[in-house]
Amino acid sequence: MRKRFTLLASIAMGILAGQAAAPDWGVADTLEHYEIGPGIQYIKIRYESVPLTLWATTIDMTNPYNAIEQVQSNNAVPDLSRELVQDMSKRLTRPGHKVCAAFNHDFFSYDAGICIGLNASNGLISWSSGSGRSTFAITQDKTASVFFPVPQCSASLPTGESVAIDQFNWGIGYTNGDCVLFTNLNALTLDAEGRYIKLRPLGDWIINGEPTACEVLEVSDSPLQTSESDFVLFLRNTKRDALPGVAVGSEITISQKLIPGKFGTPPENILQAFHGYPSIAFEGKLHEGEYNDFENGREYELSCRTMAGMSQDGKTVYFVATELSENSVGINCIDIANWMLAHGAWNVVNFDSGGSTAIVVNHTMLNLPGRGSLRPVMDGVLVVSNAPEDSVVAHYTFSKSQLNVPIISLAPLTLMAQNQYKDIVERNVEGFTFRCEPAELGWVDDEAVFHAGETVMAGKIIAEKDGISAELPVSTRPVEGIHIAVDEVLIDSVRPYRINLEGSINGQVYTLDPAAFTWSSTNPSCCRIDEGVIKGLANGETTLTGTLGDLTVNLHVTVEVTPATLVHEDFADLTDYPLASTVANTLTLTHEGLPAGWSDGAVLRFDQKAGRNPYVELGKSYRLYSLPDSISLQINLSDEALAAIKHIRFDFTHQGGKNYWQPEYVPSHTGDQTITWAFAQEGGEYPIEDFPLTLQAIRLVLNAGSRSEVAIPLRDLRAYYPVKENSAVTTPVAESRFAWISTEGSPVLHYRLSRTGAADIALWTLDGRQLTAYTTTRELPGTYTYPLPDRFLTPGIYLVTIRANGQTQSLKFRVK
Repeated sequence: MRKRFTLLASIAMGILAGQAAAPDWGVADTLEHYEIGPGIQYIKIRYESVPLTLWATTIDMTNPYNAIEQVQSNNAVPDLSRELVQDMSKRLTRPGHKVCAAFNHDFFSYDAGICIGLNASNGLISWSSGSGRSTFAITQDKTASVFFPVPQCSASLPTGESVAIDQFNWGIGYTNGDCVLFTNLNALTLDAEGRYIKLRPLGDWIINGEPTACEVLEVSDSPLQTSESDFVLFLRNTKRDALPGVAVGSEITISQKLIPGKFGTPPENILQAFHGYPSIAFEGKLHEGEYNDFENGREYELSCRTMAGMSQDGKTVYFVATELSENSVGINCIDIANWMLAHGAWNVVNFDSGGSTAIVVNHTMLNLPGRGSLRPVMDGVLVVSNAPEDSVVAHYTFSKSQLNVPIISLAPLTLMAQNQYKDIVERNVEGFTFRCEPAELGWVDDEAVFHAGETVMAGKIIAEKDGISAELPVSTRPVEGIHIAVDEVLIDSVRPYRINLEGSINGQVYTLDPAAFTWSSTNPSCCRIDEGVIKGLANGETTLTGTLGDLTVNLHVTVEVTPATLVHEDFADLTDYPLASTVANTLTLTHEGLPAGWSDGAVLRFDQKAGRNPYVELGKSYRLYSLPDSISLQINLSDEALAAIKHIRFDFTHQGGKNYWQPEYVPSHTGDQTITWAFAQEGGEYPIEDFPLTLQAIRLVLNAGSRSEVAIPLRDLRAYYPVKENSAVTTPVAESRFAWISTEGSPVLHYRLSRTGAADIALWTLDGRQLTAYTTTRELPGTYTYPLPDRFLTPGIYLVTIRANGQTQSLKFRVK
C-alpha cells in the first residue's frame, strides 16, 4: 500500500522515491500557505524562471467539518446565462455552509447551456450524456475515486414494472431520450408530446446506493412542469406506456447506478460526481490511451487550467490551477499532471481550461482570467466548511508555513485569525508582539516587518496576541548581487528616504535592510543617515558609502532644501518662447491685454482654423526644483476661450526622461481660476526615485471649429512644497494620485504604498462589468507594478480601480 502523502507537505519535504518526476521549473517560491478552512490547505507558488504562478488546494477528507460539492450555475439546467465562479461562492455561502474555495469545472456547450459530461450534485445526476469520459467522484463517506462511468438508471413501480432512464434533464436542442427524468434543476418549459408523471421525492438522493422513493402527484398526457420540490418523469415513443400501472398516490423508486466501464470501479454511495474529460493520470502514472486521446493533441495545448487529483487512499483531494498572463505562461495538462504525481497525487483528471479557469478564495478570483475577461461557466466545484458558526478566535496563523529569506532582508508578515475549526474569522490581523528565537535571527518592527540578521541560520518568529501565539519557522540564506536599486537620488529637507537596497537568490529579487550597513558620507553637512534612512539638511551633493564586511555600495545624493513655494514661470521674459499648433493661423504670447487686477503674466492669442486634432501648445520645459507636492497655473477665461478649450493637458516626465503623467483639466466656468496638480496627498507622495520631475509642455486641446481672436491670459506657474513630512497642498482641484498607468508598450499599473500593506486591484468595462479582481500580498512601502492584461482584451477603453492604504483611485486606459 502506497503511503498517503499530502501535496503541500511534499512541496515542503521533497519528492517521495518512486514518484513521477516533476517538470523542471526551477526553484519554487511559496508566496502563501495556510489553512483556509477545516482541513483545507491553500498554497500559492511562484516559479520565477518559467515564469509560472500556480495555486494548489489540498483537502483532508478525514476532517468531519469539510465537504466538496458540485454545483450548477444558477441552479439551472440548461443555463445559457451561466455564472461566475465567485458569484457561486457568494450565493451558496450561508451559516454552517461557508465556501472556503471554489473552482471552475466542466467543459460546456454555449449553445445548449449544458456541461458536456456526467455530473452529479448531492447524490442526484444533473446531466448524464454528451462527451463524457472519466468521472471524479466523492462518496458519502468522503472518499474520492476516478473511473469511467456507464449510467444504468431506472424508474420502477412496486409491481415490478420498470423503465430505463435515458437522460437527466435536457439542454437547448438536446431533446434526446424516450425516458427523461427532469429534476428540480430543470430550467425548460416542458411541452413535448408524451406522458408526464409528476414526482415528489420522499428521501435523499444517492448514486450506487438505495433507490430514492418518490410519490406520484399527477399523471397526464399534457405537459407538467417541475418545481423546487417536484420532479417530472417524461415518457414518449416506445416508452410512453412503460409504466401502465402508475397512478396518483403510487410510489416510484428511482435507481441511479454507475457500472464499470473502460477503467476503474465506481464505488457505492456517490454524493458528488465531476466529469473529468480525459483521465490524465491513473494509478500513479500517465494514463496511456486516455491522456493522449484528447481532441487530436490538445494534451499539449499551452494554457491556464484547472485540474483535480486524489491520493491513493482517496482521503486527500487536490485542486491545482494556473494563470495565463503577461507574467505567467501557459502549461500543458501533462506537465501539471506530472507535477501533481510528483507531489502526492495518484489519479489526476482534467477540468476546463483557458478563459474558464478560476480559483476563488474568500469570494475573490485570485488568478487573472486566461482570455482577458471573466467567463461565466456552467458549473463549479465548491470546497465548503460546514463547521458551526463561531467568531471566537482560537488560533492565529501566518500567511506562510515557513519563511526562507536572505540575510539582512526585509519581509512583511501577515497573520490571520481562525476559530476552533480553522475557519478564518479575520484577515490581516494587527496588534501582535513579536520575538525571534534565537535573537540573532533578526527582529520585527512596529509594522510587522521582519528584519533578518546577518548570519545564515534557522529559527522561528513567535507572534503573540491576547494570550494566543503563532510560530513561523525561518531560514535565512546567503544573498547575491547586493546593490542599491538606483545610482543617484534627489531628496529634500523634509521627507526621509530609506535607501532601496536589493539582492537576489536564484534570480529572485529581495528587498534588503540598509540598516545592516555602516554608512559614511563625503559631505555630512548636506544630509545625515541613520539606520539606512537619509534626511536632507542643506543644499549640496554627497556620495554615501555603505559597508558590510567586505561589501561596499555607493549612492550619489543631491539635496535641494524646500522653500514654501517657488514660481517657475512668471512670463516676464517671452523671448523665443516655444509655441506650436495644428490649427492656428496666428499664434502669439504677449504682455498686452492682461485682465484687470493682473500686474504680471502673459496672454496667449490665436485664430483657430478648422482641422483635425486641434490644439495649441506652450512647449517650454520646466525642471521642477526639489520634490514639490503640487504645482499650479492661474488662467482667466472669457466666454470665447471657454467655448474653444476642450481640456488643458500637462505633460510630465520623470528623472529618467520617460513620459510620466498627463493630467487633464476641463474648465467649467469663466474668469480667474487656478489649475492645481498634486504630486502628493494624504501620505501618498510620489516615489522619491522618480524626481526630479519635468513639465515638458502645456497643451490646450481645442474643440473643433473656426474661431477668431481667442485670448487666454496665464500667470504664475508655481510649485508648492511640504512644510512637514508627508504634508501636501490640497485645493478643490488637486488630484490625489498614488497610482498611474504607463502606456509605453503594454499598459502597466504603477502604485505607491506609503506604508506596509496590500493593494486591491480590479479591472472593469466602462459599463460597470467587472473583468478581474486581485489582491496583492502584503508589501513594503515603495512603488510596485501590475501588468494589465491588454493582449486578452478587445479594443476599447477600460477602467482600473485600486484600493490601498485607505485610499481608492480609478484610472482609464485604452486597448488599441
